[in-house]
Amino acid sequence: MQKIFLTAALIILISSCAQKQIDTELPETSPEELLKKAALLQNSVRSVKGLASVSIKTPEDKISYTQVTLAEEPDLLRLEALNPFGSTVGFISSDSEKIYIVSQQQRGVYDITEVFDLSYVYPGLNLEITIEHLVDLVTGRVPKDLFNGDREVELSSAPERLVLSFKNGSGALDDRLWINPANNRVEKAQIILESGQAANINYEYFDGLINGHYFPRIIDFKTGELAIVITYEPDVELNQTLDSSLLKPSPGS
Repeated sequence: MQKIFLTAALIILISSCAQKQIDTELPETSPEELLKKAALLQNSVRSVKGLASVSIKTPEDKISYTQVTLAEEPDLLRLEALNPFGSTVGFISSDSEKIYIVSQQQRGVYDITEVFDLSYVYPGLNLEITIEHLVDLVTGRVPKDLFNGDREVELSSAPERLVLSFKNGSGALDDRLWINPANNRVEKAQIILESGQAANINYEYFDGLINGHYFPRIIDFKTGELAIVITYEPDVELNQTLDSSLLKPSPGS
């Protein structure tokens, strides 16, 4: 009996050791240098054009639809929600001067600098956002400026990832980026919203390069009990100049 017990204990010990993930070895590069590499890679994607499936989850509801996505930094945008029959059920666009919203929740024209509620675009996601941050979100860029180098940043390691942590004014750690050390891609981000609430974004990339660039196949945004998952079709196009005529609602919309 004692032999059986010892054998079982040894199997459990070996199994637990095999499952334990080892943190990535820290590189010789500085946190600032790693941040520059990540910024260069992320900022190389200036625009996106393609279809995506969108899934929204709130405590009250779950919604799914197809989204036509046209976006170009910093503030050119057209998002169009389609029902299963291909008809438009919601629309938001920006032409660098005005924001146009036509949906069941809201219909109006806003100044480009205005902060608006994300639920106007994505029902149930009651978060305030700027048009630039929305463009960043759908183009696979972290929707917050963490790359300007004006904050102290610390480098640590996690299993298969390097972690950049940014200090706020009080010295506490808040915003974080998880970076793949093999290619400097941002694969996860934690950002602190204006409300003080934390938002987590996970990026799952296409297996191959799109127009010569890494681009997320899936953008998974969560904050509290709210979540949106954007999944792009494989024929998405990057860094194409947008047709300005598509950035305003058509008459009668």
